[in-house]
Order: sequence, then C-alpha cells, then structure tokens
Amino acid sequence: MEKWFKNNMVLKLMALAVSVLLWAMVHMDSGAPTPPTTIIDTNVIEDVKIQTYGFDDSEYALTGINIDRVNLEVRGKRSDLTTIFSDEYKVKLDLSSVKKPGTHTLPLTYSLPAGVELVSMDPSMVTVTVEERISKPVTVSIGTKGEPAKDYRAGEPVTIEPGSVNVTLPESELATLAQVRGTVDLDGAKENIVEKKVKLAAYNKEGKVMEDAIIEPSSVAVEIPVEASFVTVPLEMEYTGRLPEDLVLSKVNPKVKEVKLFGSKEALAGAKSYTGVTVNLGNVRHSGTTVLTADLTPPEGFEKIEPSSVQVEITAVSHGERVMDGIPVSLKGVPSGMEATITEPKSQSMSMTLTGAPDLLNSLQPTDIGLVANVAGLNAGVHDIPLQVTLPNLINRVDQKRLVVKVELKETDKPVTTEPIPKPDEGKDKEKPDEPQDKPGSGTDNGSGDGQTGGGEGGDHSGTEPPTGEGSEEETPTRNSTDIPNE
Repeated sequence: MEKWFKNNMVLKLMALAVSVLLWAMVHMDSGAPTPPTTIIDTNVIEDVKIQTYGFDDSEYALTGINIDRVNLEVRGKRSDLTTIFSDEYKVKLDLSSVKKPGTHTLPLTYSLPAGVELVSMDPSMVTVTVEERISKPVTVSIGTKGEPAKDYRAGEPVTIEPGSVNVTLPESELATLAQVRGTVDLDGAKENIVEKKVKLAAYNKEGKVMEDAIIEPSSVAVEIPVEASFVTVPLEMEYTGRLPEDLVLSKVNPKVKEVKLFGSKEALAGAKSYTGVTVNLGNVRHSGTTVLTADLTPPEGFEKIEPSSVQVEITAVSHGERVMDGIPVSLKGVPSGMEATITEPKSQSMSMTLTGAPDLLNSLQPTDIGLVANVAGLNAGVHDIPLQVTLPNLINRVDQKRLVVKVELKETDKPVTTEPIPKPDEGKDKEKPDEPQDKPGSGTDNGSGDGQTGGGEGGDHSGTEPPTGEGSEEETPTRNSTDIPNE
C-alpha cells in the first residue's frame, strides 16, 4: 500500500477520479432547472407636479390649490425603477366636475411606467379654490420709455383709441387691479409718434403684471405729440451810440442770422423774432469793417438761447445823398361806399432827399420807399392827409418835414329803383305805390348841411388828422424796428 502512495502514477489517477466525482455531483439532474432569482425593489419619486385638466376657464378661474406636487412610493424591478424617463411618472387632477365657485376636495389619479406599481401617494386628495370671473371697464393709460431726440420733448397723448377697455379677472384679483397701461418707445423721436397697436397689460397695486387678466381689446391706437423745445427766429439788431459825423452804415452783417429760443410751448408760440442784440456804434472809429461782439440773453419767459453771443460785422462809409423822384403814394382805409382820389400832387407821387451809403442809395428804386395816406374813418370831402413813410434799412431822410397830400373822398352813386307807370285804366281802385326811397337830389346826397359832403358844414377836414388817430407821418425801416443813429 505504501508503494502505491509513493507511485506517482497512482496519485494522478486518484486525483482524476476525485475530480470526476465532484463534477458529477455539481451537474447532477434533480428533475427541473432552477429559475434565476428576481430582485424586487421600492423607490420614492419626489415632487411630481400635479397636472390639471377638464377645467372650464371661460367663466371660472382656479385661484388656489393646497398643494401642487406629491410624492409617489412605487415598487418594481430595479431596472424598471431606474428608468431615465422620469416624466413617465404623472399625477393628474380632473376638474371637469367643478361647475360652481367655491372650495372643492378632489382625488388625484396617476400614470406609471410599465412594470411599476404604486405603493402609496402622498397626498392622494387635494383641495382647490374656484372663483367666478368678473369684468369691468378700465381707463387706459399710456406710459413711455426712452427719450426723444436732443432738444425735443414729448407731450401728453392726444389720441388713445379706445380710451377704455374691459378687464376680466377673478373677483379677489380684480380688487387689486391698479391700472391698464401700454408703453410707447420715444427713443430718438423728432415728430409725432402714431402707433396703431400698443399692447396693453394689467398691473396690480404693487406694480406687478397680472398675467391672468383678460383685456378686450388687447391693444389701442395711440398718438403722442413730439415737438421741438425751441423755436428758431430771425435776429434783429438794435443800436446804441453814434457813428462819427462823417460816416453812415453801409452794411450790418451778423455772423448768425437766426437764434434758438428754448422755453414752454406757450412762450414759443409767441416768439416771432429776437431783438435783444444791441450793437454800440460808438465803438466804430473809422470807415471800413469793424467786428463787434454782442452778448445774447434769453428774453423773459424763456429758459435758454443759443448761441449766447454773436459777432457782428459793421461796415461804415462816408455818407452820400440822393434825391429820389416819383415815389408813388398809395391809399389805405378807404371807407365802404366811397371812392378816394389824390388831388394834390396831381402826379400822385412825391420827391424825397435821402442819405445813406452811396452803394445803397444808387441801388434804390422809387418803389422801395413806402408812402401811404390813411383815410380810414373820414367823411366825404377833401382832406389833407399826412403820409406814413417807410424807408429801407440803413437809409434816412435828410429833410424830416411833414409830407402831406390832398385826398378827395366821394360817395359812390347808389342804384335808383323806380316803379312801372300804370296804364290809364289800371290802379284806380288800388293803393298808391310807395315813393322811392332814394331819389336824385334828395337831402342825403346834396351836401345840404349834413356834414357828409364838401358843401356841408364840417365837410372840409383839410389839415386835420383822421379820427382814428392814424395818418400821422411815420418812418419805419423795412427790417429794423429802430432808426440807426448814423448822423
């Protein structure tokens, strides 16, 4: 026996036999295969959002729900529970049975992935609050954003159409409604903004948008005026001081012809020109061109003026004289029903000696000078009428004597109405026809003491001024409101 154990071959054979025996024991057929073991697990799906459906929101609003998320405890194979499609876990709330406002407690339903079953749902019931929707009219307000272009400003809306809209909200929210507003962008605007559809939004008292509000109509047409905060007006010169005795102005040339005045709408409406430029002619010492600087200040009622100063070129030359003949005289203020004729001078023109810069005098025409006789308010007759004189800029008269013309005013002939002569056999039994009201030679036109014609008392107004106070001689430059002291 001891020899066998020492024999290497015997040991190998024994090891082989033991291996075969062990294999047979492991693979011995017991009559049916053993099924694999299935592992069942549980899991909690948290914060699954409740989905509502079936609610009629045309008349009612869901204003409250005591909880909007639930936790689901589910059971199933581990592979099913760990699905990546978490949206397959759904919780729903059917509101189709809610038909009136108030508080309602309703069950929840659920939907799970295949192979997964529900263990519990927390909670399984929810309480909802439903309110009736109420409408009321609300006045629309319009706000703005951005700024108009520089030196422009926006006014209040001149058009909001329609000016009122209907807002529908749950009753409790309607009580917090503050306003319905649209917004118009003004960015860079230089002219009126016209928007046909400005979207509206409802805001509560805290200034927050009320998303649930139903606004009908949802937009309005708006026009917002945009206007300049300035007006551009011409620059007019005024003068102080005097030129040297031997000089007169030939040309006044401000470097700026217009200025901008800034102020209120009312102030701008009345601005026609700027006369606040004062040039001191005493600073001109010799002939030629002198450059003077004048400061500009805004007139009363205005906020600002641009520019704030201006340079003025003053050209002075030795003065000249010229006799201007044939200056026409015109009439104004002829009363209705009268005709007026200048009887003296018969040429109906005047002569005048003028002084000024030679180049300006040489370029003058008789029609550049205005001579006007104002006969307003005068009666029929012959009258001495002083002339109103209008001279061009930088031109003056040498002789300042009063200029007078004679004007004759006559009443125009009125049409005479006559009745037809009746036949001999007609009118015997009829009333005598009325006498014509206006007959030639009646007291109204013959100048007999009524003062209406030159033949009556007071008919001659020669040498008197018109009753209206007009007709006095006056020299008015065509461009400047003041005479230039150049002598």
